[in-house]
Order: sequence, then C-alpha cells, then structure tokens
Amino acid sequence: MLVLYHHNISVCAQKVRIALAEKKLHHERRHVELIKAEQVTPEYLKINPKGVVPALVHDGNPVIESTVIMEYLDDAFPEVPLRPAAPLARARMRVWAQIPDAALHAACGTVSYAIAFGPQMKAANPPEVLRDRLAKLPDRARAWRQQQLLEKGLDAAFVADALKLHDKVLGDMEKTLSASRWLAGDGFSIAECAIVPYVLRLEKLGLARMWEHRPRVADWYARIRARPSWAEAIDAFPVRGGGDYDDDMRNKGADSWPKVKALLAA
Repeated sequence: MLVLYHHNISVCAQKVRIALAEKKLHHERRHVELIKAEQVTPEYLKINPKGVVPALVHDGNPVIESTVIMEYLDDAFPEVPLRPAAPLARARMRVWAQIPDAALHAACGTVSYAIAFGPQMKAANPPEVLRDRLAKLPDRARAWRQQQLLEKGLDAAFVADALKLHDKVLGDMEKTLSASRWLAGDGFSIAECAIVPYVLRLEKLGLARMWEHRPRVADWYARIRARPSWAEAIDAFPVRGGGDYDDDMRNKGADSWPKVKALLAA
C-alpha cells in the first residue's frame, strides 16, 4: 500500500505526483495543511522529521526526500521505468534531478515567498503567530530566510541571486534541449518530474516571460502539460482556497515582472 502525504501546490509534492501518475501507481493521498503548520505536528514529524512534504509511506515504511522517493518508486516498481537504461543518460538524469536539491528549491521558496506567500501570511496572521510559526520550523536557515522575506519581500538581499539561478537553469535547459528531445535524452524521465514544477511555479507567479526567448523550453513545457500525467498530478490539484497557500498570482492582478526584470538585469 502506498500513501502520499502531500500539499496541492508544493513543488516537491508535484514531482512525486507526476512520477506516480507516469508509473500508473495506485496510492492514497493525504493532504497536509502547510499554512496551518500540520507539517510540524508531532504526528507528522514521526513520518518526516524534517517537517516538509512530501512523504511516501510504503507498507508502513516512510520514505522521504522527493528525489529519493522518485528513485525508490523506480526501484520498487520497475514497470514503466522513469530512469534511462543507458548509463550516460541515467547520469544526465541524475544531474538534472539534483539541481533542485542543490539550490533551486531554496531559490524557488525565496521567489515564491517574496511575491506570493509572504504577503498572504502577513495578511492572514498577526505578528506573534508568525513568530511562533517560524520558531517551530526544524530548518533554522529556512526560518531565517522566511523572516527576511516577510519583512522585505523582493527587496531581501538574496532575492536577486534566487531569480538569477532560475534564469541560469532555464538557459541550461534551452541548451540541453537543442541536442535532445528531453533533458536526459530521448525519453521522459525523472529529470522532467524534478524540474517542471519549478517552471510551473514561475508561470503561476507571473514570470513566464523568463522563457519567452527560449523556444525549446517553451516547447518542452507544452509537451509535458499535454501528457495525461499532468491532468492527474497537477490540474487535479488547484489552489484549495480558504486561506491556503496561493501561488496563482498570474490571475490575481499582481504584477511583479517589472521589479523581477530589473533584478535580473542588475
């Protein structure tokens, strides 16, 4: 039995949902209310001591870290493989899959909080509630970043570097896709599962202009969105409303592009 603890718009949860959908694996889903801090309750911390989503429980055994979960699924359920058979292509897949773990995920959190989540949190909570929430985060570096973003938004000192990292990744994708149909070669792989949620997040934040001059990235993104797994893993999980995290700034009339464009050019 597979049970996925996830959140609708968590980029890391999206990775794993896409992988599960591509592999056609039946599983139960349990939504973790991040804005209510359910990820740091004692019950959830027994499943994932890091206090983040996703977490996969397979026959009672927890598996954490989204990249590890995707590889675990390919090991445990080798049908419909998401790793290339050729060693070089598999190595390329792993290079792409580790990009979020190395730095892109933290950069995504920075940009998301600066544009969307920070303002939402401040609007919905008094300062003492926000202080208590940050104090409970197990990752103290993450707590510090969120505090800076709550206070300064896009003017936080590290936001420009976070945006430029996204821009670099998009540039590297454009180059890679000039030589192959997918990031690791000729087939859809864990590399796509790992990277596409971060492109989706940029689009949701109203920053799709970051790849308007990168036609291969645009084509890659369109092809992924046309796959059946997208409807099952992404479209089926819109913003929940009711005070939940909302990254859909594209449709909310909030235009951060002029400031973002200036930061990218600085």
